[in-house]
Formats: sequence, structure tokens, C-alpha cells
Amino acid sequence: MQENLRKLKEINNRLSREIRQRVGEDLNGLSLDDLRSLQNKVSSSLDIVRARKYHVIKTQTETYKKKVKNLEERHGNLLLDLRARLEDPQYGLVDNEGDYESTIALTNGASNLYAFRLHSSHLDLHHAGGFETEDLRLA
Repeated sequence: MQENLRKLKEINNRLSREIRQRVGEDLNGLSLDDLRSLQNKVSSSLDIVRARKYHVIKTQTETYKKKVKNLEERHGNLLLDLRARLEDPQYGLVDNEGDYESTIALTNGASNLYAFRLHSSHLDLHHAGGFETEDLRLA
């Protein structure tokens, strides 16, 4: 048991010394060959870390490229769907002859459609580039 403890302490001390040397401490007692060996170890460790980092960056880049391609495809599909809806006679513009803008609605009279009225007194296209939320009211 004592012998095992002594071996473990020796291994621990050796590993601690190697760690200190790799971070630039405890280099005074090393010979030129030991310093070259340490430099080679640090260089090979750096190459391993760099390869892992490049792999992670490459994987993330490929993932993001796939996501962008998927989003571009979805965007294209939504544009096609919108164009089809605008050309389809099932959909149309509803004009209730009020002082508000027309609203796109289903022509088959769905019960969950709402018309919004834009009060012309609040219309200010030159300020903040558009409409405020309080400008829209249920008709």
C-alpha cells in the first residue's frame, strides 16, 4: 500500500512538473535537448488543438450553410405561395368602402377574419417611416 502511494505521488509530481514546464515555468534545470523535446511536445499539442478547432469551425460553417440554403428554399416557396394566392380567385381584396385600407381576406366568408381600419388622421408616412400600432383599429 505504501509502495503504491509512493508511485502515485511520483507520477503526480512528474505530471505537475510537465504541466508547469508546458506553461513556461520551472525551465531552469532543463538541458538543451529537454527544451527541444518540450518545444516539440508543445508544437504537436498546438497542431492537435488547431486541427480540432478547424474541424469545429468547418462543421459549424457547413451547418450554417445548410440552414441558409433551407431558409432560402423556404423563402422561395413562401413567395411562390404568395403569388399563387394573389392570382387565385378564391382570395381577394375586401373593400368595405370606409376610410381605411382594403384588407386581404378569404372570399368564402371565414368567421375568424378581421378588418382593420387605418384612421387617416393618424397617417404620417414621413415620420418614422410607417404606421403606429395605435393607428390600427378593428372595423
